[in-house]
Amino acid sequence: MSITPARILDRIPAETIEWLLEPENPAVAAITRRTLLKESEAATAELWTRRNEYAPIDAILNAENADGSWMRPSQDYKKYQGSLWQVHLLGELCASGDDPRVAAAADYAFSRQMADGSWSATNMRAGGSIPCLTANVGRALARMGWAHDERVIAALGYIVGLHRELGYIGCIEGREFQLSGYCHMLTTKELLFLAEVPRDLWPDGAEKLRDECITKLRDTSVFRSVPAEAREFGEAYWTSSKSERETLRKRFLAEHPELHYKEKAGWLRFGYPLSYNSDALEALWALMRIGEKPRTEYERAIELVERTADKQMRWTLKNTFNGKMLADVETKGQPSKWLTLRALQVLDWADDDQAKP
Repeated sequence: MSITPARILDRIPAETIEWLLEPENPAVAAITRRTLLKESEAATAELWTRRNEYAPIDAILNAENADGSWMRPSQDYKKYQGSLWQVHLLGELCASGDDPRVAAAADYAFSRQMADGSWSATNMRAGGSIPCLTANVGRALARMGWAHDERVIAALGYIVGLHRELGYIGCIEGREFQLSGYCHMLTTKELLFLAEVPRDLWPDGAEKLRDECITKLRDTSVFRSVPAEAREFGEAYWTSSKSERETLRKRFLAEHPELHYKEKAGWLRFGYPLSYNSDALEALWALMRIGEKPRTEYERAIELVERTADKQMRWTLKNTFNGKMLADVETKGQPSKWLTLRALQVLDWADDDQAKP
């Protein structure tokens, strides 16, 4: 697979690198130095310790309650302001767990964890646990310093166990209304969580889950995951009685033995931070993080990433939750440091001839 005539790092304008290294976002600056410029952790240690000075992190933490929460417990999952959402967003922004306020938030999140290791979207009520929320919160905690914590490992155990129980990637009873038979959004979130937990701490079944998530992304070229027949099936499903729904998917597939997949449109508009949904850039980044090779099946998605850069090799924020979160992150319609760093990391991975099969 050859995406460019020269390695991506040789084509990044100097002013773009200088822009990424600006001190207002210490995490992006430090990660740029470590992953793109190949500087050591020791050389970037001081910069890395300052990442909670980033304005959105500071704003989120300044809104925190003394007990590590942001809203009352019944609103833990309130989009995008509940306490579990703040833990997820802090993880996405690379907040430091050395900060007592982040530690308090972690303590609160752990206090809201279910006995099976999951987190619930319904105020800790049975049946409210969902794997995307659990993956997001577990990954955030791992990313902020709790990767070895037995409670994070328990969260991963819940996700692996759910996959074993269901036999597919998704929520309980979710398969019957998903024509493809699994949740494509969840593949990325689970890979990202797996990537943050040391391999020797993975529970039995984690490798199988990893392989299936990769296979789903590989077989759909990352973003071609929506059956053209999905609308017809959805209309039939939601207008059927509950008893009819139990067998509807099986009957529909018998009548449509070949599904025709099309692009998942929302995955072509890159955003940061993301929630339970994903996009093609984050999915490629997850494949990179989990140690997958840049195979030819990913070529279309990689080319899409490269094609959406501007002339300065910066990537524009096209999808945002600004105005809904406690703090805005960058500006919609403007170049994004988070997206640019992620895209350059993906293209650097794609350029790695040593990694290709």
